[in-house]
Amino acid sequence: MTLNDKLNMISTIIQTDYTNQSSQGTGFFYQVLGEEKNDGDKKGVWREIKELWLITNKHVVCKTDINGNITLPERLSFNLRKIDGSNVKWHSIHLSKTELQQRVKIHTNTNVDIAAISILDLVNNAIADTSNNIIGFSAVSEENLPGKNMIDVEVCDDAVTIGYPKGFYDTLNLFPIVKSGIIASRWGANFNGLPYVLIDAKLFPGSSGSLVISKPINQLISNNKIFTSTEKQFAFLGVYSGEPFRQSTPIEFDDFTIVRKDGFNLGVVWYSHLIPEILNTGGSIPKSV
Repeated sequence: MTLNDKLNMISTIIQTDYTNQSSQGTGFFYQVLGEEKNDGDKKGVWREIKELWLITNKHVVCKTDINGNITLPERLSFNLRKIDGSNVKWHSIHLSKTELQQRVKIHTNTNVDIAAISILDLVNNAIADTSNNIIGFSAVSEENLPGKNMIDVEVCDDAVTIGYPKGFYDTLNLFPIVKSGIIASRWGANFNGLPYVLIDAKLFPGSSGSLVISKPINQLISNNKIFTSTEKQFAFLGVYSGEPFRQSTPIEFDDFTIVRKDGFNLGVVWYSHLIPEILNTGGSIPKSV
């Protein structure tokens, strides 16, 4: 699979349906791989997908009110791509509130705006039904984390976001929108004490849950040596979850209050290393909500 295919098949629109409204966000696929195996027929080296997760923001998966009470949607839907005649169409997979509750994991640090939903069996079932004509998908893994594939990251490096801003995308091919910016705060530092970094990129609602990667390259220098790759490589930086705002002091009037919010055309990206932490030690959303 080429990089062009990989990045265009790595994400999906997510829709959540509540009793009185629906909303959309973005998600992407994350896989946990087994050990390398050679099939002995010179067809190459294969690795089993042990787990497959749909990664998005916690605020895409559920609503939290000012009192901290959480509401799960009646239904959450994500999509694979399929061939229908001469067209590419969405193959939607739906999760009820109960199914979502059973499959979703969140970080032990409740401030972390990431949710991981277990979907391997659902995807396998969709692909196994040949009448669906599923095209397939691509995914990132722990091996794409910065430093794992020789790609190191610093402030001012290019950052690429892959998602569905305001639900906009190539409706013929079902490909997402790719936007670029730079890392705008110190890489590796917890901005204001939280495990995220800022990017300088103008994004829009609907982009929440987007995959954020470094700009793909096929040549790098390490220890004064030049390395090349036949296919461009990238580092998986994290999960985009919206724009930070600074709230001003409320202005009180007789019967209403005005609160001004200042934005900076920046984006919050929760670090990618949080995902293995969620999968290994994370918990579920409380059943009482």
